Amino acid sequence: MSVAGSGSDASGNDEREVFVGRRSESERLAACADKVRGGEAWLAVVEGEAGIGKSALIRRAVSSLEDFTVLWAVGDPSETDLPGGVLSQLVRRVDRDLTARFPLLARPGAAGVSPHALGGQLLLLLGALQESGGGVAVVVDDAHWADPLSSQVLGFVVRRLWADRVLVLMATRTDSEQSMEALARLVRSVDRAVRVEVGGLGQEEVDQLARRLLAVRVTPELVTRLHGYTKGHPLYVRTVLAEVPLQVLGDESARRWPVHQSLRAGIGAALGRLPADSVALVEALAVLDGRFPLVGVARVAGVADAVGALEPALAAGLVKWWPTDSVGPVALVHGLQRDAVYAGIGPGRRRALHTAAAEVVGSGAAWAHRVAAADSDDPVLAADLERSANTEALAGRNALAATRLLWASSLSDDPLERERRLLTACAQWLLTLQPWAAVRLRAEVEECAEGTLRSCVLGVMDLLEGRLVVAEARLTEAWQEALADPDASWVALLAGTFLTVITIRQCRGARTADIAGKTLAIGDLDAGTSDFIRAVLATGRMWDQGPGAALLDVAHLPVEAAEASNDQLATLATRGVMHLFLGRLAAARADLLTVAHRDRLGAASKLSHLSSSLLAVVEYLGGDWSASESAADRALAIAAAHDHVLGDAATWFAAVCVQAGRGHWEAAEESVEALERINRMLGDPPAELVYAGLAGAVLAQARGDHAAMLRSLAPLVEPVTGGDEAGDEAGDGEDRVLLRFKPLWLWQQSLLVEALTGTGRLVAAASALDDFWRGYDGSGYLRVVGARLSGRLAEAQGRPREALAIYAQALGGKTDGTGAPDVAGTGGAEDAGEDAPLFRAMLEHAYGRLLVATRTGSRRDAARWFKSAHDRFDALRAEPFLRRCETDLAAMGLTAPAHARQQVLALTEREVSVAHLIAGGKTNQEAATELYVTQKTVEYHLSNIYAKLGITSRRHLAQALRTPRT
Repeated sequence: MSVAGSGSDASGNDEREVFVGRRSESERLAACADKVRGGEAWLAVVEGEAGIGKSALIRRAVSSLEDFTVLWAVGDPSETDLPGGVLSQLVRRVDRDLTARFPLLARPGAAGVSPHALGGQLLLLLGALQESGGGVAVVVDDAHWADPLSSQVLGFVVRRLWADRVLVLMATRTDSEQSMEALARLVRSVDRAVRVEVGGLGQEEVDQLARRLLAVRVTPELVTRLHGYTKGHPLYVRTVLAEVPLQVLGDESARRWPVHQSLRAGIGAALGRLPADSVALVEALAVLDGRFPLVGVARVAGVADAVGALEPALAAGLVKWWPTDSVGPVALVHGLQRDAVYAGIGPGRRRALHTAAAEVVGSGAAWAHRVAAADSDDPVLAADLERSANTEALAGRNALAATRLLWASSLSDDPLERERRLLTACAQWLLTLQPWAAVRLRAEVEECAEGTLRSCVLGVMDLLEGRLVVAEARLTEAWQEALADPDASWVALLAGTFLTVITIRQCRGARTADIAGKTLAIGDLDAGTSDFIRAVLATGRMWDQGPGAALLDVAHLPVEAAEASNDQLATLATRGVMHLFLGRLAAARADLLTVAHRDRLGAASKLSHLSSSLLAVVEYLGGDWSASESAADRALAIAAAHDHVLGDAATWFAAVCVQAGRGHWEAAEESVEALERINRMLGDPPAELVYAGLAGAVLAQARGDHAAMLRSLAPLVEPVTGGDEAGDEAGDGEDRVLLRFKPLWLWQQSLLVEALTGTGRLVAAASALDDFWRGYDGSGYLRVVGARLSGRLAEAQGRPREALAIYAQALGGKTDGTGAPDVAGTGGAEDAGEDAPLFRAMLEHAYGRLLVATRTGSRRDAARWFKSAHDRFDALRAEPFLRRCETDLAAMGLTAPAHARQQVLALTEREVSVAHLIAGGKTNQEAATELYVTQKTVEYHLSNIYAKLGITSRRHLAQALRTPRT
């Protein structure tokens, strides 16, 4: 076993540690390790109350992993505000030459880097560590104290371990509700995961522990009493055995023996029997709260003979020592002992120890000791803390800044300064979007004097707690007041940013653009913040006036996406979304791919989640459904890592597209249900309703169910009272139907026209089609969509010759001389590069079917268009559409062309993603980087791909995947 991370912590081979029992728990962990050796990644969460033996169980399990590389980290309550602290521990002792290959992990601080970008590089590191053939164990003890960023990274990594020899072991306390719920969600989201509950020792195990700790045999009666009193809690058993004199325990005639009524009292009694220097050493360790070199601990304790003071503390079972480490570090055995010792230190002694500790620890940790040493208001220290907090905030370490500001508040002698620092601390916490630290201070915030910052902080709290009406009122008040105060520009920025979160979710585009524009005018903003607000402004304009008008708000961007800077990624992503909504697939793909690539490199775009989701939609429309599936899979993983549902609707919609197109009904229905859950959770916000309605309509379209399409679109449409002026050919008096929301309007409108035509509501369909053409700018793939809709409506209205002309002209063929006018925007074949293969195939299918129905031209002409449509559907593996095409071919008496992709159909979705990247020239590591997996996973899938396709190397892969297209 090679150990990395926290060094000898990982070995767990403390010669003084006594381990008994836990056979069932150990066997479950050993079984996980065996499965990992067999090539399966596993997550094991060990849970139990404090001191119950979780760490000892994990150390014992890890000690048997001789063929594993072990990465080890321990959560620390003093570092929960340090972004990436646990992650840094995991990679700290990995060979530097290896970590240098992964620059995001090699850099000293992780603030400002997205969790999925860090997770992607950690996955690559885990893959590299497996190259020797052994497994890797990632151990996180006291996971309930892990910093939020590290927790997000680990959650992302665990969900992306597909075919790896990696065992993730995490220990957490059951009294940490927040951590328990987060880990429970993680376990539920992973296929190979186990929860191991650690309870008290059984009576036989207490007997074994007593025999191992004592050199005498204890009576069965005494064991029974000991087990009943301690409930088998190992640390409690140890404390009792250490406290009660040996002769008393060994007296079989003794019916009673003295024990204290609490663990804290027992630890205090054990401390009371130590020499003064040993007590001082133990107290210094309780104040330092961690593992430190013995020399430094002795300096804090004021002890001259460090080794002499250490021996009695070791014998009492209070202290651990690592003599093989070059600096001989020591630490208290357990956090419960630390708490008990610290509680027993008097105020004066505690202050002196903290003062001494501030001189020994690093500069970052010294702040906490300086604060603990203060026994009254200290305006000088408070000012120093605020300056330090401002430095941390500028570096993106908002949680650390918040903690120091809160300390500064508690030390302030001026009530106004105290309130200002408290409110600013809350604002810093809220900027992390991890609101619980600030929300628990709500009562104190409400007691502060009325003011702009107070209104802003309470408004953000209300927003995060779902009270949108009161949140908007408070944020509007704060924003307007701050705009008028030059000294409160940062408050205006904070209030304005969160205010747009409310308005943009409610699709109030004009209001969003107004707020963003005035906030942007504050000036003196850093480049990244300025770009994000520009993106918000453009999005608001898009909701209000449509994507065409909103493009003017991103006109500052270079034409070529690759030339955009990292400070322009928010507006670049927004421009990509606009191009998508306008149907310009090539431009959309260039912008969104650039954002995704920069994001993987650590640029941390604030819109990376949405970019990945809509990139999947672009790939779906552009015909690369394997890339679409892969992008949607990554977007779902990114969403899970961020652990919130805002913005997830686009992700689930992206997943539905290919699932429905390929006839994977169960998966598509589950994705639609996920969208419905999001809507219920968020109260049916307009943007999420659009995605849900679109998803249902796309699924119904794949099934050929026009009535279901109309039902899915119902929440997005509204009737206009009064009949159509042109009259109602069907005589049903139906109302005109319009769509409310503009960004996705053209796609929605096309689905609506198809649904209305398919259900026989032809007057409404004609009106909706007219609106479609008025909104279409003549570019992009929507040309073929509109042509098919125009032709289908003409067919339904009994004008087949006009329909034929429309189809022929859209497909670049010649009309039959009917003189039918050109369909607006259909153009010729020059835009074929923007044709979406699915919709072009649907157009070709409709044309071939109408040629047969009208007996126009030869059967050969009809068969040619059927074959072209069939080949496109086949290449996409669009099974529902392919089956309908084959049914029509059979009705003509023609045999469908042989499937060209039978071998590819045997590949799983993940195998297809890997195959297409490798066939496109990517190396294994490049493919792993793009897919957010390990190289091992890529290699595993490649071996399966070769076997299924009957090839032996990547040289033959492109040919095996290639399918002729027309």
